[in-house]
Amino acid sequence: MPELPEVEIIKRSLKKKIKFKKIKKVTIRNRNLRFKLQKNFGKFLKNRFVKEISRISKYLILELDNQKYCIIHLGMSGTIHLISKKKQNKFTNLSFYQSRTLPEKHNHIELLFSNFKIIYNDPRRFGYFKIINSQSELKEFFNRIGPEAIS
Repeated sequence: MPELPEVEIIKRSLKKKIKFKKIKKVTIRNRNLRFKLQKNFGKFLKNRFVKEISRISKYLILELDNQKYCIIHLGMSGTIHLISKKKQNKFTNLSFYQSRTLPEKHNHIELLFSNFKIIYNDPRRFGYFKIINSQSELKEFFNRIGPEAIS
């Protein structure tokens, strides 16, 4: 399971890469993660700009330009990888290392940007993505967890 420092590293890496960038396309290869993806998940994200990337506990939060949010939890084995259009054969795990192989069988969600794409890979499928429709719904979602560990 990714520990809190690793989730923080992923947040910082995503912030450098996708903040103010437009999600051009969403490819869903498997809706059956820990919780099934919402029906219109791809439509919620497509053609949206990422305004901000933050983290609460082990949840990554993408704030979109339409005042909606995408919550990401990596579960036990989830990883986020970056693939540059220039280096299609090289996968970069946003937390630690580069690898020449990434088992496509476990690539569940792809977010395509202009010059790169982000792939969510999770062999165990214990992670999940969730669209949150408002800031009040976001606060309600996080009311059930304890205080932030590194605050």
